[in-house]
Amino acid sequence: MRRKKYYQFIVSACVFVYVYYFFGVGDYIYSKSYEDDFDYPLNIDIRPLVEEVLSGRKPAVAPINFYPYRFLTNSGKCSTLEKLDLFIIVKSAMGNYEQRNAIRQTYGQENLVPGIIIRTLFFLGVDTPKSETQKLIDKEMADFKDIIQIDFQDNYYNNTIKTMMSFRWLYEHCSTADYYLFTDDDMYISVKNLLDYVQDVATTIGRSGNGVGYGKESVCYAGFMFKSTPQRIRSSKWRVSLEEYPWNKWPPYVTAGAYILSNRCMKMLYAGSLFVKNFRFDDIYLGIVAKKVGLKLTHCPNIYFYKKSYTLNGYKNVIASHGYGHPEELIRVWNEQNAKPQ
Repeated sequence: MRRKKYYQFIVSACVFVYVYYFFGVGDYIYSKSYEDDFDYPLNIDIRPLVEEVLSGRKPAVAPINFYPYRFLTNSGKCSTLEKLDLFIIVKSAMGNYEQRNAIRQTYGQENLVPGIIIRTLFFLGVDTPKSETQKLIDKEMADFKDIIQIDFQDNYYNNTIKTMMSFRWLYEHCSTADYYLFTDDDMYISVKNLLDYVQDVATTIGRSGNGVGYGKESVCYAGFMFKSTPQRIRSSKWRVSLEEYPWNKWPPYVTAGAYILSNRCMKMLYAGSLFVKNFRFDDIYLGIVAKKVGLKLTHCPNIYFYKKSYTLNGYKNVIASHGYGHPEELIRVWNEQNAKPQ
């Protein structure tokens, strides 16, 4: 009897230890309060530093966050433009040639909306310099001249590098667009609905007299917004340790599949990132930077982080939907939505 109880105790203890460890129970217990104790580095008010960077002055505190990578290609798409309404930034994987071609035939067209100046670029990393994939990309760049390639290893956990290097390129080479759309290469996008959304928000704010504090800009940082908590389960792809992020909540953030930034807010996020420690999930990282520079996020219900089931009328107001990794489907849906009435 005593031995049986002993074995039951041992089994129960093992199960407890397993659950405690595997499900990250201790991480949840010992995480810090986001509301009371959020001090993500740099643990200072970085807003004056951001204004110093944006005004061309040397900041009082040296930047801590550098991405030591080079742009292997460049583009002159903005060099002769005095006015630019919308710049579309597509984060793309190296091997996704067909997706890029589908985007060029659909929402990536630069003469899509009469009277609206649009530019589109694809941002890629690298694998190995002499790979067959790289040779195909070299040809693609020569044919279309719409790819910016950066010399970092292109994988899921380097998405923040790709995102912030694209911010850097925009800040240095194309900082005049009224709005920037950041998107992945597996998204459906309606440029018309995006432009209508920006205009509708501006009209609503104009009527109410309530601006958002960014000059004449109405939309600052818009997308599908989340308020969630870190994943601590050890087997999860999205697990974050207490050492990496010790707080019990994320700042509000918008999912990285598609989001809209105004001109000033793009610049503020880039300048702010110089003083905010890197984080491997790009959407959460931008949420952290936005919090530290004091930007307001806007939830846009017509941007879907999942694949919205398609019907002709159901997509009437959709700005973006995830789940379009098959080029033929993107082309078909986009053509149906943009067909002129008979």
